[in-house]
Amino acid sequence: MYARVRQALREPIPARFLFLRWLDRRLNLFSYSTKLEIGSIDRPHYGHGLRHACLLAQRLGIPQITAIEFGVAGGNGLLDLEMHADHARRETGVRIAIYGFDSGRGLPPPTDYRDIPYLWQEGYFSMDEAKLRARLHEAKLVIGRVEETARAFCEKESPPPIGFISFDLDYYSSTAAALQIFHAPDKYFLPRIVCYFDDIVGDVDWAYNKFTGELLAIEEFNAAHEALKISPAMGLRFSGQRLPAMWHEQIFIAHMFQHPQYGQPISSLKQLRLTPTSGAWG
Repeated sequence: MYARVRQALREPIPARFLFLRWLDRRLNLFSYSTKLEIGSIDRPHYGHGLRHACLLAQRLGIPQITAIEFGVAGGNGLLDLEMHADHARRETGVRIAIYGFDSGRGLPPPTDYRDIPYLWQEGYFSMDEAKLRARLHEAKLVIGRVEETARAFCEKESPPPIGFISFDLDYYSSTAAALQIFHAPDKYFLPRIVCYFDDIVGDVDWAYNKFTGELLAIEEFNAAHEALKISPAMGLRFSGQRLPAMWHEQIFIAHMFQHPQYGQPISSLKQLRLTPTSGAWG
């Protein structure tokens, strides 16, 4: 409770919305979409990204997608992903397979300065695998070194098209390895995949930058791939007049430009009519 109050006081939003969040968490007043907008639900970034992945799948006629969390740690995020998947399925009709990748033993030793060792060290974020498995409903754990599990995942599991991925592996080296999942054939992906990168924003002491960590992994991935680029969701913080939140800076889109459905129309906007008052001064 105290942690939630501290977090709320740090957010630059009007007090009335803080009150609405508090009220909704206790009385469950609002729709799922409203909960996402005002942030009265845990990890709204998971819900926002997953919901839009489902909407894209719906417009493309794809009945089921896959959602992935790289870096499960204690498991709270994976449980929240299950919760958001249930909401998104009920809203869109799109079914969702969920996978959580983790070593199961916490972080390995940092490779070098690129893994930001002043923040992360060996053994951080370990998992109680038995306890977590007992609480999971639908999500499947993929346990092992991400260097081995990510690249082989699609061939081994043959999942529905991947539409949402959360990258929370902390290290540059682990994130670079996880990005190798995109080397699988196009059939295993939506043409645009919503990606959330956890460790790219913070205060001065965290000192995130494009020369280390997850941001460096993204930079190098983009430099090495001509037809697949990972780019921020431009203007997300302004879209829909939503409340400002840090996660707006953490949502990226993986664009698979040569995907056979990349250019398939999804917008219903076909014509803008000239209004009677356009150009008038009076």
